[in-house]
Amino acid sequence: MTLLSAVPRLFVVLLSLIASSTSQEDETKAEIKFVNVSEKEVMINWYNAASEGFVSVGGIAPGLGFNMASFVGHKFSYDVEGITHTFVVKDPESSVVLGPDHFRVKCSTTEGDIHANIIPNWSPLGAARFLHLVRIGYFNGCALNRVVKNFLTQFGMSSDFAARTTWRQESIDDDTPLFDVPFQPGYLSYAGSGPSSRTTEIFVVMPDVSDHQLKFFGTNPWETPFGYVEPEDLHVVNKWYSYGDIVPFGDGPDPQKIYHEDGYDYLSREFPKMSYIKNCEITSSESKTTTGEEF
Repeated sequence: MTLLSAVPRLFVVLLSLIASSTSQEDETKAEIKFVNVSEKEVMINWYNAASEGFVSVGGIAPGLGFNMASFVGHKFSYDVEGITHTFVVKDPESSVVLGPDHFRVKCSTTEGDIHANIIPNWSPLGAARFLHLVRIGYFNGCALNRVVKNFLTQFGMSSDFAARTTWRQESIDDDTPLFDVPFQPGYLSYAGSGPSSRTTEIFVVMPDVSDHQLKFFGTNPWETPFGYVEPEDLHVVNKWYSYGDIVPFGDGPDPQKIYHEDGYDYLSREFPKMSYIKNCEITSSESKTTTGEEF
């Protein structure tokens, strides 16, 4: 299924409040996408002009998003890490990232450590999913199962059978790019098989990729970069062992076999030199400190 989040009951209350307090003939309809990249549930508050106060309308769990129907001119607020943020809807389509603007993630691999910068505004849902998976330890012990020189490295099938079985079913919507962010070596994005097919499989653009190949990244709607490996760590990426491309494009691992219960036994037996992620952790984040209108 495609996942933003289950609709909180209180958001239904919000819709009835908006309908009863808004002159729809005088206001432009809008849709807001809230995405929670923080580690805790974030409560959304809507300003009710009739009562001249904010009304709590529901919460969004970490790693999830929610699309809300509203109107241009409506006011909302939310609290993250003790700081209150308020904003006014100014556009018919708006995206609001709930949480820090920038994260640093350290991943220790069998060939050394890499540090990644995660930028939620580049790809809100993609960043939120990745950060949530890091927090729950999903990538610990994860195989770097598709290492193709001059192209990409792909990973994201957890070493835990239950985890990789569950999360492969939880696809998220594609992100509409908020900025023009062309791919560069070390950039992170999701592999996919069609619109709104992103789950857990991520790729890193290889440092020795050609300029010609770079132009093809991002041509699919699910390929929106959400961060990048720091340039000084790309030598580690180059050390990851390559068995060539995956089946059916090469002689590397068969992804369908990895998803089996004995998938990691298959990797150990057939691909003993494979590189792995030992663990990943969020090492720091930077949050907005202002409390004024955000857009």
